[in-house]
Amino acid sequence: MPPRSSAQPEFIEVNRSELRQNQSSLLKKAKGRTVLVISAPQEGEEKIILDRDYFDDMAAKLRAAIETLAITTDKRLFSRILAAAETLDADVRKNKLHSFSEAFGAK
Repeated sequence: MPPRSSAQPEFIEVNRSELRQNQSSLLKKAKGRTVLVISAPQEGEEKIILDRDYFDDMAAKLRAAIETLAITTDKRLFSRILAAAETLDADVRKNKLHSFSEAFGAK
């Protein structure tokens, strides 16, 4: 199951020699939000190793943030959403809303 914590990742820094010598034990440490950072002599040449579930979770959060940003920057769409939100509570109380099965047909 992917980690759902919004906590910051924990970084373990190793150099390439350490990684070669202790690869198995170091790779086992890259679980959850623990990230291995493989240092390099040149700035910007560092590499990281991270848990696949953690990566997938971060990628999903990034996609959601991008979609949210796209919606909020579309003035026409965002104003329509805000207008609908103002009447939503009243519509629920008046039973004006339909369920998904009513709207799209239950199968």
